[in-house]
Amino acid sequence: MPVDPIIWYVKLEVYIFLGALAAIIAHRLLTGEINTNYLLYGIQKDGTKYFSPERVQLLLFTLGTAMFYLSNVLQNRSSGVLPDVSNQTLAMLGGSHAIYLVGKAYMMLFKKTGKGD
Repeated sequence: MPVDPIIWYVKLEVYIFLGALAAIIAHRLLTGEINTNYLLYGIQKDGTKYFSPERVQLLLFTLGTAMFYLSNVLQNRSSGVLPDVSNQTLAMLGGSHAIYLVGKAYMMLFKKTGKGD
């Protein structure tokens, strides 16, 4: 049996699987089965919620990096290999995560909460 039909069927199965996975996630997001309430909020030591700019920057930077990598994959799809992630991108992604973790640690360890805050 030639290899070309096998490769075509494997690609078709991967596309069907990824499409089904995306459809399931989209359905659950739209019906509320995946809870996105307070997605961009953190919790202080006393249990109160606060808007977290660290989470916003982490989310935006991660999505931006994923979109950048996806565009590189689509531009180089004829080569048959995945493009490398540059060291600068990895360092910036690590820095973004570090900003998030430092903000979280500050809110958990050092932020004083009281009735007047």
